[in-house]
Amino acid sequence: MKKIAAMLLSLILLLGCAAGTAEGAVEKIVFGTLHANGEFTLKGVLPEGYRIYPFEQDDSALISFIRAEDPARPEMILSIACDEIYADVARLNDLSDEELAVLEKTFTDTDPYANITYDETAHGTRLLICRTVAEAYDYMDILSIYQGYMIELIMQPGKGAAEQALTEEQTAACINLLSELEFISGIEDEELKLAGNTFDAEITGFDAAGRTLDVKLLKPFLMTEWEVVSLSEGGTIRIGTEEVQIDKLTYEGDDAVINDVYRLERREDGLYTARDYEMPVLTEAAAMTLSVPEGLEFIEGIEPEYGEMLDEPVTLTADDLFAALEAAENGGIGFNTQNVTVTFGEDGTLAQVRREYTPWQ
Repeated sequence: MKKIAAMLLSLILLLGCAAGTAEGAVEKIVFGTLHANGEFTLKGVLPEGYRIYPFEQDDSALISFIRAEDPARPEMILSIACDEIYADVARLNDLSDEELAVLEKTFTDTDPYANITYDETAHGTRLLICRTVAEAYDYMDILSIYQGYMIELIMQPGKGAAEQALTEEQTAACINLLSELEFISGIEDEELKLAGNTFDAEITGFDAAGRTLDVKLLKPFLMTEWEVVSLSEGGTIRIGTEEVQIDKLTYEGDDAVINDVYRLERREDGLYTARDYEMPVLTEAAAMTLSVPEGLEFIEGIEPEYGEMLDEPVTLTADDLFAALEAAENGGIGFNTQNVTVTFGEDGTLAQVRREYTPWQ
């Protein structure tokens, strides 16, 4: 399918269905990511015992197989793609009868056994359902549209199934999987909570007279399973701000190791974090200007002129912090990525700045 000319910068697909969440369904996991005119993470709920297997992806579309450990259980194929033809269509509900007939013909022209019906989820989203039942064969294809996306989920009996027929429970699970899909702008982050938390940071500017700091808060750089499973020697990958040529690719369990330097570590939610020679790769979480209270603690871990590590960190004042920042502007040791942390008090105000020794400062 063709790319749409423009994608919404915030998109959530919550089709919903009267069947509810399938019994035994797990929490939402990351299915893949799209990059056309913005970055989007696709999340969903798999029935118990199922795994998702990426098959193909480009910037505007992805296809994946959804299979159970038990070969007797049905198989599913999920595909989602931007489509210029439906770029302005918010939902399948918005198509006229004539436009729906065009979609129906894509099924009936190629399958004489195709039976087209329509269903509607608890949230009112229309689904086109093509069911093909022939001798020793049963097949269901669910189609919907949401904000210019063509979404399709196919279910067929498993290769080890004794009966080549789908049960009502199985077809309901297929609809329910489609109902739980979410599109999230960017890779989903936990809500940024300042109060009581400590962040890796970079101080990018300051105003000693106004008693403020310009601070860039940092978070771990995240990658999706799609990006990791598509790696190959000779290719390239963006890790943080670096474009990395893959000369060597090895695997240690679920983790991928690139050039014996970068380790991509799988988390429980299916996303991956990256380490560069054991140091976490960080990216920007937020940039803000913070007021510096009189009672701020400046924990200094280095000798500021030569950058040597202090035997014991010393606790200094806000005035000492501004003096160190001014010295950094004149060629002294800076307050850069991975040698600075900032801590916020329970009221959400800046409480502490810590500078630590790093070999590359």
